[in-house]
Amino acid sequence: MASESTAAERNEMTGASPNLESRRLVVVDAFIDLVLESGSPPTPEEVADRAGVSRATFFRYFSTLVELRNEAAARVVGRFADLFTIPEIGTGTFDERVRRYVHARLQLHEVLHPLELLTRSHAVHDADTAKFVDAVRRLHADQTRQHFEADLHPHGPARRDDMVTAIAVLTSVESWEQFRHTFGRSLVQTNRAWRAALTGIIADASALTNDNGGGHHAR
Repeated sequence: MASESTAAERNEMTGASPNLESRRLVVVDAFIDLVLESGSPPTPEEVADRAGVSRATFFRYFSTLVELRNEAAARVVGRFADLFTIPEIGTGTFDERVRRYVHARLQLHEVLHPLELLTRSHAVHDADTAKFVDAVRRLHADQTRQHFEADLHPHGPARRDDMVTAIAVLTSVESWEQFRHTFGRSLVQTNRAWRAALTGIIADASALTNDNGGGHHAR
C-alpha cells in the first residue's frame, strides 16, 4: 500500500509539478478500473494503491469521494467514447438500424453497468451527479432522434417525444439490469426482446397515426 508521499508527490502538493492533472487522471482511471472489476465502489486506500500514490496525495487531488465519482463519470464518456456512439447512425434499412441501435446500447451496458448503476445510485443524493445522469440521457435521446429520424418524421412533436422516451426507457441500464440480473435473461434473449419491443414502439405509433389520419393529429 502507498502510505508515504514520494518527493514527486510532495512537489505536486506544493504546486511545483506540471504533471498534476495527468496524475489526477491516473487516480480517476484507477477508480474506474476498480469499479468495473469488482462492481462496487473501492475505498480511498484501494484507489491510491492502484494509482501508485499515497493516501495523503489522494485526498490532495480529491477533497471528497463525491468529487472523484463525478470526475470518473465524466471521464468515462471520453475514455469509452466508442460505447456512447451508434455506428453508421441514421443509415440502412429500419431492421438494420434497430439491430445496430440495440447492439450498441447492450454493449454499453455490458461493459459499463457497474459505473452506470453506481452513478445513478448517487444521483438521488447529489445534484451534480443527477445533472450528469440527465445529460447522458439527453445525449442518448438525441442519438435516438437522429438514428430513427426517418421513422419519427411522419409523427407530430408530442408523439415523436413519446417514442423517443419509450425507447430510452426500454434500452436504459435500469432495463438492462432487470433483464440480465432480475429475470436472468441471456444477452441473446435481451437483444431479441429489445429489438421486438423497439420495433413495436415505432409500429404502434405509426398505426395510431394512421388511425388519426396523419402525424399532425398526434397529441
